[in-house]
Amino acid sequence: MSTALSTLSVFFIPVIITIIIVYGLKKKAPVYDLFAEGAKDGISTAIEILPFIIAIFIGIEAITSSGAMEWLQTILGPVFEFFGIPEDLISLILLRPVSGSGSLVLAQRIMEDCGPDSLVGRAASVMVGSCETVFYVLALYFGVTAVKKMRHAFAAGLIGYIIGIFASVFICNIM
Repeated sequence: MSTALSTLSVFFIPVIITIIIVYGLKKKAPVYDLFAEGAKDGISTAIEILPFIIAIFIGIEAITSSGAMEWLQTILGPVFEFFGIPEDLISLILLRPVSGSGSLVLAQRIMEDCGPDSLVGRAASVMVGSCETVFYVLALYFGVTAVKKMRHAFAAGLIGYIIGIFASVFICNIM
């Protein structure tokens, strides 16, 4: 099974690219021109978001290096420990609702410090994959639409996030 998946993964992207090119040629689309236009748009998008990504990395490093995150972990550690949540996950739990990119940096740091196969590493992976960036999503959705009252969206988002945290740790504990 592992060999079959390995073989499939090697050929997956080239096959998808070939299918797209063949389909475009069949429809008589200017495939190369469309590719160049898409690449140009992709580069401009990457340049637009780069300052935000750099700011997030610098902010996280400043909070971590200054000792503020350790201070928060010390204060909140007993509360999280009471609920069976490892103290090493506190920084990720606090940052994930605000920043997806920043939480990826913290997850990487957790993997480097605790190991990817540890309870903390597995729980961090599940949290990053399943817990939503609540504040970012609400700001984006309600900022773009004409809806001004969030009503129950904020409470529902936070409740879902908290359930996701507990479910991540619980599932990783039993696996």
